[in-house]
Amino acid sequence: MNDQIVELIQTGSQVHWGVAIPQYFFLTGISAAAFLLSTLTYVFGDKRYESIAGLSLIVAFTVLVAAPLNLIADLGQPGRFYSLLYHFHGTSPMSWGVFLLSSYPLLIALEMAFVFRARFARRSQTASGLLKGFYRLLALGSVEVTPDTEARDHRIGKILGTIGIPTALAVHGYTGYILGVVRARAMWHTSLMPLIFLISAMVSGVALMILLSWIMVRNDRGKVDWSLMDRLGILLAWSIVGDLILRLLWYTIGLSYSSASFQEVGNFIFGHHFMEAVVLELGLGLLLPLVVMTVPALRRIRPLFILTVILAIFGVMLFRWDTVIGGQLIPKIGAGFYEYIPSFWGRTGVMHIIGNWGFWILFFILFTSFLPWKKTSGKNGRANQDKTHTDSILERKGAVS
Repeated sequence: MNDQIVELIQTGSQVHWGVAIPQYFFLTGISAAAFLLSTLTYVFGDKRYESIAGLSLIVAFTVLVAAPLNLIADLGQPGRFYSLLYHFHGTSPMSWGVFLLSSYPLLIALEMAFVFRARFARRSQTASGLLKGFYRLLALGSVEVTPDTEARDHRIGKILGTIGIPTALAVHGYTGYILGVVRARAMWHTSLMPLIFLISAMVSGVALMILLSWIMVRNDRGKVDWSLMDRLGILLAWSIVGDLILRLLWYTIGLSYSSASFQEVGNFIFGHHFMEAVVLELGLGLLLPLVVMTVPALRRIRPLFILTVILAIFGVMLFRWDTVIGGQLIPKIGAGFYEYIPSFWGRTGVMHIIGNWGFWILFFILFTSFLPWKKTSGKNGRANQDKTHTDSILERKGAVS
């Protein structure tokens, strides 16, 4: 039976939110998860993740700079995007989203300023000329580095990080919210959608941080820190468990107790798009990484470990696509499903997505090149001048006791 719809009256595209929107949702999720990872050290004082705390902040910030470009590209009039900034509506989720997207990056930037201030201050003490002034500016005008100033930086950074936790959850939670409130789309209309988006964001965010740590972070012996990778792998496994539980609730409640229109969602996921939604997204993107991360013998097969991390990232990307685009392929009335193939060129085409990734990678390389996010060590394994403020705090506590 041919289940493809052929429109005879309305020939316009049924997909009003194109490829840029799933890309935006994916990137904001990465930002939220990376920021939450950074709070393990800067808010909760867990030094086991200190080597990636600064890198996580940079990822959270740079990704959030690239993400809104997708929203602007998807607007019918991209040149009027600024009007969203001063037309605030208290009952509009999108309006709150604009407010969060404007304030959240500033919060991260301010936290980075205090997290890295002492290291910029030390650099300004040894630099000369314009570079000295540049580092002094990045050190917020203060080149003094003492236990008291580092304690102050740590205290302010902790406050900002604490404020950032609910903000990060809200920044990505609202993306699921604006889908969940759309009654006309059976796939989107569920109160679980914000939670599903948040937990799937943890999957992709933790997986991306594992991949970046594998590429960029080295221990004192200059090797990949597999103990850190294993801890992140366990975090990834717990995130996948949470994701699978929410998916189970979503599908079973929808198919068993929701309106008849959700039956078409079931037919779409488990029938029409079985290969993408079940085999690739659930099987390879969630279940296989879960098995590898929870079985130590498999986790120690490092190529398999990295491969499943990459699969987890692509699995969440596919979930964003299947939810946003797939939700529009189910007709509001009638049977069958629409088909959608994105254009290659254009502001909402495939090249836009590639360009957006390129912009983020360039921005990320730029920030990681000049921000002192790495923890370096001296000959005796003791942190040298670039040691972080959390070291100083812990050392001071030890001296007092």
